[in-house]
Amino acid sequence: MNVSELSIEEACQRIASGQAVAFPTACGYGYALDPFLAGAEAVMSRLKPDRRDPVGLIAGDLQAVDRLVEDWSQAARRCAESWPGELTLVLRAVSGLPTMIVSELGGVAVRIPDGSVARALAHRYGSALTATSLNQTGQKPAQTIAELTPFSSVLAGYLAGACASELPSTLVDTLVDPPQVLRAGSVVLPWL
Repeated sequence: MNVSELSIEEACQRIASGQAVAFPTACGYGYALDPFLAGAEAVMSRLKPDRRDPVGLIAGDLQAVDRLVEDWSQAARRCAESWPGELTLVLRAVSGLPTMIVSELGGVAVRIPDGSVARALAHRYGSALTATSLNQTGQKPAQTIAELTPFSSVLAGYLAGACASELPSTLVDTLVDPPQVLRAGSVVLPWL
């Protein structure tokens, strides 16, 4: 079965109905889903049945991030000055967020991506979306439209755009002082 190309508007409609959409990123296709909808955990488990860690998010702007965050440390604000960019920050989550996106220590991982398609999708949707890589655990993320075909059963469609094979986003835990780099990636914060 083939996966259909969608416009941003169509993608937002599919996501709002509880479906998932593939979108291009700097390191392969991502998997966008609204984690706040009932049934989102079940949809995610079809792609990532062995998932143990919370799912990271993308947001279109700082206001969308603020709705997820209880408080900002000075160091977290300094890190966020690198947005938009491929920098994921673990921030103190507000209470009541879905368990699939909150760590055991109460953190939520989010970024405002540099990629125009990903950022446009999250901005148009108006809420943070999942941003896990579109792959089976331990495999490389899908890089081409042809590589989306095995995922057709978990996708409502895809957004066109160029994927690269760059490093993943840098992951920084701002729940600790000083912040700690959990995964080195394409963004370097020289002061960490």
